[in-house]
Amino acid sequence: TFDTLEETIQKLKDKPIYVTVDLDVLDPSVFPGTGTPEAGGVSFEELRCAIELIGRHCNVVAADMNELSPIYDQSGASTAVACKILREMLLSLHK
Repeated sequence: TFDTLEETIQKLKDKPIYVTVDLDVLDPSVFPGTGTPEAGGVSFEELRCAIELIGRHCNVVAADMNELSPIYDQSGASTAVACKILREMLLSLHK
């Protein structure tokens, strides 16, 4: 969960940070295309909001995203989710 995210953001507010988004944090119902699915993971909207919050309030100097394994999701849904998350990351970093 992101229960302590706002508190963490306050602590990091003026520091340059590197953000890594591990997509396997998403629930497999949203993102099955990973080698390490996380049952009970977060929703797409929860992750999107967290990324937006970080981008709006932190000094993000670099970011990456990982854990997409398209071979585990022949439908392509996970790839589409990863692309949308990447888009949200880029939009949140553009100030």
